[in-house]
Amino acid sequence: MTKQYKAAFVVPIGATKILGEDGWEFESSERLSKNIGNYLIGTLKLNFLEEHSGIKKYAGEDIRMSILLDDTQEIESIYFQLSGGALVSLSEICQRMDVSSEAEIFVP
Repeated sequence: MTKQYKAAFVVPIGATKILGEDGWEFESSERLSKNIGNYLIGTLKLNFLEEHSGIKKYAGEDIRMSILLDDTQEIESIYFQLSGGALVSLSEICQRMDVSSEAEIFVP
């Protein structure tokens, strides 16, 4: 049986959000700092799974996270699959000043 999950994204503030044929796409000239990725990995206690085609995948209890990189290895966006109370935890973490000053959480 598959777990039900909610999707969430962390994107640069002001990124354009477009629902395309392949899912949500985000357009912004800004990129997320590597510090945000590292902060989320540490705070959410995620373990590295794999890296493939510009996507780094991590997982933890009730959370799967994918960091999407551009051609220069800068972070375009971060995608989450969240189950249980993980969405509330992620929302609280994203409200902290070191994240909220350059990123926003988007829950479709």
